[in-house]
Amino acid sequence: MKKLIVAVVLAWAGWSPAASFAQAGGTPGITGVYHGEHMITMRGCPGACGPQNFIVLGKGVKNATWTWNFDEGWAEIQGTTLTVGFVYEVQDLGNVDPNRNIAYFDDNGDGTYTLQHGFQIYNPNVGNPRADTSTKFRITQDGNRLLFETLDDEPDGQGDGIPGTQIVGIFPMTVQPGFDGQARLEGSSSGGDGISDADKLRLGLNPDRLDTDGDGINDADEIGDDIAAPLDSDGDGVIDALEPGDAAQDAARIGGLALLDGIPGAPQSEGSLSGETVALSVNNAWRFSAADTGNMALEAPEGGAAIPDTSLGDSGLDYRYGYTGFTVVAQNLVGAAPGSVTVRMAYSTPLPADKLLVYALTLDGGKEKYKLLPQDAWSRVDDRTLDVTFQDNGGWDIDSAQGVVRAGIAPVQNTLGGFEEKSGNGGGSAGGAVLLGLLAVLGLRRVAPSGMAYRSMAGRLPWRRRGAGEGR
Repeated sequence: MKKLIVAVVLAWAGWSPAASFAQAGGTPGITGVYHGEHMITMRGCPGACGPQNFIVLGKGVKNATWTWNFDEGWAEIQGTTLTVGFVYEVQDLGNVDPNRNIAYFDDNGDGTYTLQHGFQIYNPNVGNPRADTSTKFRITQDGNRLLFETLDDEPDGQGDGIPGTQIVGIFPMTVQPGFDGQARLEGSSSGGDGISDADKLRLGLNPDRLDTDGDGINDADEIGDDIAAPLDSDGDGVIDALEPGDAAQDAARIGGLALLDGIPGAPQSEGSLSGETVALSVNNAWRFSAADTGNMALEAPEGGAAIPDTSLGDSGLDYRYGYTGFTVVAQNLVGAAPGSVTVRMAYSTPLPADKLLVYALTLDGGKEKYKLLPQDAWSRVDDRTLDVTFQDNGGWDIDSAQGVVRAGIAPVQNTLGGFEEKSGNGGGSAGGAVLLGLLAVLGLRRVAPSGMAYRSMAGRLPWRRRGAGEGR
């Protein structure tokens, strides 16, 4: 069985890479075991590599976890699918271990650390190319947290102005994978409330705060006596510690879901909206029973089926707000249930000032996709708020039960044009055409490796956070 251990979209961190590392010199002599998340940026050079001569080939479609053991000098890096539709992995040198990818690193004594590892792209059209390489990091300790930055590091000691190390002559062009992210000390409780950082992250809480939702009640009190079954007093699928004030007792309201499966108040990266939130509300004829948020991206499934398009929506659009999914149930199912429900969505950050599109969850050939919602189904209340109306058992309700509406919404700015009247769902967008043209030049296709079996790590990674109401 092949090992799926890769790098991906930027991790939860609560820091800005540019701001953090411009002032940090790195921390030598780090000890302990750390768990966290990271992103990879895959850069390529069409010719000679230089600060003005590279392109970004892709990133991962979701956050990926990693473990760093500084006492024993090794790291294990998990991964996912690139945004261009195929997977890659970070391996042990020589890819000799059939079960684990353990890569060893050196402490250089100056706050930098050099990881020796393999790197492989699984694309049979170009022979699944792999190489042994190294990546040099600046790692900075900030309390119980580590911040990671990939440095420009070439074997001749002369940098090329691009983060990463050149891999030459193996892939269709010279490539340089770069990793940035964070990790938390195993067993630490940064908030000082006795709740481990790992448990807080798993529950979607901010490890650096005593009171994630800011309602004056500490997380420990709102979680209750059983960390494995935190309180959800109103049964809306969102735990009390994430809902400020009275919203925790009112199933017609959900207060403060973090966007993009994130952590409230902790952006994943500079410019990311993952630390922002959305509040949901319905009239008293309905109540919420589940809610979650996430990225508008797909991973290669178990078995390695091809992914012609990694977007849940239309290719080429930047879904900065991700999606917000929810299930609402009629309060009184005796007799006729209400025929429609209007969900108010209040974002903590402004929506696009113009060219706003709203995508909604639907079933397309038995698969969940987001398609353009007709403009008569939604209205803009103000610069941060939408009202969206759903018909029970209508085309945008993917639950067939009477009195139950399961739906999802993804607002986005129209940067492509021609989408106001219809949605192509992946075909023919400008961004997609440019990407396909680039891949054709490189000899790559957006195909996941045929017959590849992926080893799921989620079950044995207790620090991997789950979104509220997960199970979609």
